[in-house]
Amino acid sequence: MIGGDCNLKKIGAVVAAIAAVALIAFIAWDSIFNCTVTKDFFAMDTVISVKVTGGKAKECTDEIEKRIQELDGILTRHKPTSEISLINKNKGGTLSDKTAEYFRLLLDVSKKSGGAFDFTLGAVSDLWSFGKSPSVPDEKELAKALSESGYENVSLSGNNLTLKSGIVDFGAAGKGIALDEIRTILEDTKAKEAIISVGGSVLIYGKNEAKVGIRDPYGNAGRSIATLNLSGSCISTSGSYERCFEENGTTYHHILNPETGFPVQNELVSVTVISQSGLLSDALSTACFVLGIEEGTKLAEEYGCEAVFITKDKTVFATNGVAAKIEITDNTYNLKTYEN
Repeated sequence: MIGGDCNLKKIGAVVAAIAAVALIAFIAWDSIFNCTVTKDFFAMDTVISVKVTGGKAKECTDEIEKRIQELDGILTRHKPTSEISLINKNKGGTLSDKTAEYFRLLLDVSKKSGGAFDFTLGAVSDLWSFGKSPSVPDEKELAKALSESGYENVSLSGNNLTLKSGIVDFGAAGKGIALDEIRTILEDTKAKEAIISVGGSVLIYGKNEAKVGIRDPYGNAGRSIATLNLSGSCISTSGSYERCFEENGTTYHHILNPETGFPVQNELVSVTVISQSGLLSDALSTACFVLGIEEGTKLAEEYGCEAVFITKDKTVFATNGVAAKIEITDNTYNLKTYEN
């Protein structure tokens, strides 16, 4: 019996040792698989913040930065060699497959929004000079630039684009496009989770929910009035607070009405759109701001997207599918569900 007990003890010790080794190996593997890498860099005229968790997190973040810098060189019209710049210079051309797809989607948004979203207002935007030395433009110059603009001046056949007049500007969709490009990289590198911020557009990647703040339109950039609990989504916000200036007692912001060439004047100060598509979330946040709550809600629903509208009187209107995911963190704001 004494020998038997000894053998049992030896067997138990061996089993315990094997279990310990297995546990250490599991912890080491789990540590590698769940490695989190964060990175900030500047591109597309904004700070881009990347946080990726996964076995190839470092490789993934490096690839994201490389791809976004490349995308900046394709979509930024102010770079003479960019694809968009050459389109404006040559009044069209043969597009790469991806750029042609961007144009097809944005033309669709322009048509379905009745022109509330228009990516040919480059000349109009230049006259306002937002981000540089903004001022109210000369009426005659504005009228001329406006008459030459309009998405109807763009025609696309296959990858061949013709630009009759106007200046193409992807400023209201480029950051959303970046999110779609980033998601492809996350999928290819089998990332587990990620939170990516490109200016006013955010990508939540993975199964777990994350909190995304909705900025206080009347406060500083670091303060939010509500949070959204979301997973696997792209979220973009357009607000009248983003780029604005005051002249002769009147405040002007950068979201322009394609019909008048002047900043949109309605009940809204902010619109947030939630979509599976970064491009749609970005483009629709602008379109819905221009359209207002009723028509904006209809447009968002047509694309299967959710929207949150904040009015000047601090009322937060949310579409049905997202209302339950909002938590108001500032009691001066009032949440209401909006139904058409």
